[in-house]
Amino acid sequence: MGQRIEFNWVLKLKPEQGLNEQELEENKTYLFNKKEERVYPINIPIDLVNQDWEVIAKVLIKEITIKQDQTNGKFFVLKKYSNNERKFLTDNLKETRKYKRY
Repeated sequence: MGQRIEFNWVLKLKPEQGLNEQELEENKTYLFNKKEERVYPINIPIDLVNQDWEVIAKVLIKEITIKQDQTNGKFFVLKKYSNNERKFLTDNLKETRKYKRY
């Protein structure tokens, strides 16, 4: 029996996990929680995406705590993307995700 740990290079959140797109502001820190045990790069810029895989911001994960099949953390918003940036980055991410099966 082993332990399943997921390594993530994007932070994908739903509203119930700590994402409120309308209130998201640059230079602010927010809390998030995810089921299961996940590892994120600390203090390295990654993209924040919503539940529909739309890229909405560039963030830094400031800390994570993993326990009891749950990952809790804090992220800092570096940049909230414009609508044009969001569309371009979302299209690129969706193209990249096509290769996930390999």
